[in-house]
Amino acid sequence: MVRKIGRTHIGENQRKILDILSIYQELTARDIAEILWARDINYKTPEYTSTHRSLAALCEKGLVEKVGGQLKWRKTKRASKNMG
Repeated sequence: MVRKIGRTHIGENQRKILDILSIYQELTARDIAEILWARDINYKTPEYTSTHRSLAALCEKGLVEKVGGQLKWRKTKRASKNMG
């Protein structure tokens, strides 16, 4: 199911990722995948790839941003305003 935030359409996994990042401020893609799939996730698995793809799409839409150091992700202020 696709939902709309402002003028931006997001899918179900992307919505779940935004919800997760509302609770935890900064997480790696692997951490997010483990929460989404409720099990230990390794790199180069379909679950990790799906999560990373969703994060990249959210980043393009300006709803999440990359944080330096070990690559982590966080919600942007734009996403917080549009979801409220």
